[in-house]
Amino acid sequence: MEKRYKIGLFFVLILISILVVVLLWKRHTMDGFPNEGDRIENQTEPDAPSELEGQSPKTAEEIYQVQLMNVVTTYDTVCIYENIDKKDGSMTVEEGKLPAKYVGLNRGELEKLLAEDSMAPTLVEKQKGFKSQHLELFSAEKIKVLRIYDTTQETNGFYIMEVDGEVCVYKYDKKTLYFKTGLNVEDLPADVRYELQEGKFMDSELQVYHFLESYSS
Repeated sequence: MEKRYKIGLFFVLILISILVVVLLWKRHTMDGFPNEGDRIENQTEPDAPSELEGQSPKTAEEIYQVQLMNVVTTYDTVCIYENIDKKDGSMTVEEGKLPAKYVGLNRGELEKLLAEDSMAPTLVEKQKGFKSQHLELFSAEKIKVLRIYDTTQETNGFYIMEVDGEVCVYKYDKKTLYFKTGLNVEDLPADVRYELQEGKFMDSELQVYHFLESYSS
């Protein structure tokens, strides 16, 4: 009786082992294949027609340039000048209202006008040693212009100046008298008299003589 019990128990264990193996095999084979729901979800839909079909997409740079074209200066725009002297590298900063001629301009227009002004600086700017300028920062709120000066003393050339009502020619140091012209400063146009107050610089003797000839009687 005990022997038959052991034999029966042995076969039961074998049967259970076979069933476990079969269940594991079926589970493994079913995991290897997606079910119907998965196949439907994984299907790729055909590409929808692009709204920009036939048009080349704009680059980030093109979009940025378009945005800049729409930004213009106003009377509320703050103007900052950063002035650098080439002589010693010193820097000064000026901040104030935007000049009227720079109002209502976009970046490109402002850069063009600044370049034109750089080519033809005012007398005051020339006397300060102005060399060049360019736009460093642009927005509707503020602009910043970098201006380069060179206050290095001239080592040659001449200055035509007014001394006691007479037009005189000095060397580059404005202290050494080169010669007196005998011209009365009152005989000169008002704008020329104004220039002579600070000294009108000439590169060469030839320029000096041409200037004096044009105002000699």
